[in-house]
Amino acid sequence: MKTRILILLLLALTAVACTALSSSPEPLPTVNPQQHLIFHNGVILTMDAANPQAEAVEITGEKITAVGTNAEILPLARAESTVVDLHGRTLMPGFVDTHTHLFNDAEQTFDMSLAEVQQIALQNGITTIGDMYIDERFLREIEDFALALRIRTSLYLVMTDNCGKVLGDWYKAHPVTRHPGEMLWISGVKIFTDGGTCERPALSYELRPGEGLSDLFHTQEALNEMVLAAQNGGYQVAIHAIGDRAVEQAQNAIASALGGQPNRFRHRIEHNSVIRPELLPRYGEIGIIPVVFGLYPGCNPFGPPPPPEYQAWEWPTRALLDANPGLPVAWHGDDPFFGRIRPLDDLYSLITRNDVDAEGTICPAPAWHQAHTITAAEALPMMTINAAYALFRDEEVGSIAVGKYADLIALPDNPLTVAPEALVTMEVLLTMVGGRVEFCAPGYADLCPAIPGTDVTAVP
Repeated sequence: MKTRILILLLLALTAVACTALSSSPEPLPTVNPQQHLIFHNGVILTMDAANPQAEAVEITGEKITAVGTNAEILPLARAESTVVDLHGRTLMPGFVDTHTHLFNDAEQTFDMSLAEVQQIALQNGITTIGDMYIDERFLREIEDFALALRIRTSLYLVMTDNCGKVLGDWYKAHPVTRHPGEMLWISGVKIFTDGGTCERPALSYELRPGEGLSDLFHTQEALNEMVLAAQNGGYQVAIHAIGDRAVEQAQNAIASALGGQPNRFRHRIEHNSVIRPELLPRYGEIGIIPVVFGLYPGCNPFGPPPPPEYQAWEWPTRALLDANPGLPVAWHGDDPFFGRIRPLDDLYSLITRNDVDAEGTICPAPAWHQAHTITAAEALPMMTINAAYALFRDEEVGSIAVGKYADLIALPDNPLTVAPEALVTMEVLLTMVGGRVEFCAPGYADLCPAIPGTDVTAVP
């Protein structure tokens, strides 16, 4: 798996090398508040339930100021406006990855600068992230990089390491900072309650006969106390739970901390890879946000498949949505652990359960796992507005609606209507963050106008 990831990231770095990014880039200029931009003649997937599809959008400065038909938006153009004809292409919100390690793993694991890994993410349409392993050393580093951030970033400070070792209360010196409009936030804390990258997940069954059941990292009482301490400090809690026993323990700890009150802290459970059927409706009953994988590791499996009697428990996205109507279930890429840093591959896997290898070859899902597929119409909100909700960013991004930041991507086709296999080769043509063009694919300058105060970063 590590070799696969290294190959993919080296290829990505080769693609962006000619952007001449430095390890310490200069702070970016702000967008002119008088900038006026109109996109029209396109398929606008808004992710706004009140207005799900449109033809045109108006942007003033950093924010969206109108969404509607061509006939409604084009008359808003003025002499200084930049008007972009989409020619039927699709415009949608940028991808919001609720749980990633792109920044915190960039230098330690792959010898990449923060600027380089940021460019890879922008090139693939990622405009907002939650970075899920922030220790004291890296907190200082990312804060030093804050002025050069081009991706909205929410930080989760580690209460435990990935082996469950409690790291003390250092996080309390860094309170939550969710100031509207700021690119860098401290949003919550991260707790590991079972294995994954260290030790095995806490399952209720043996994957291999005779290996026994893996232990949970904490007692229920200890986890309850950690969650309550974080909540009392105003932090959102994100609990790593892969096995079903870990999921149950995390649900219990959050329920204990909330004490029957609504989950206004938006406490989350990460991964949720194996869920016993009776645990599925508890997310909605307690109000917990489940954050689930996009890609299913079919090309390079983590281990043997579950025994037949437990196959309905593994990565049960379909059942999770069915058991919790209206709950904002969110997606995460957990990059760079799954290879290609491409949300479109995750979308493809969510709707087919197939995997995509380093060369873009499709690895078909096993027959038992195909029952866990969802539709593109269900998956895209998980990757945009629901994910933004999981990061407390839903009032700013995640949908194309008046008053929100213009964090947008352009695609050549509509992901709701193309054949699923087309997603594997589909490329992002334009990425915009706060009205600023941050990536433009070669050959698509017509989509990426030279807006005053904006630099267009094209990859030759």
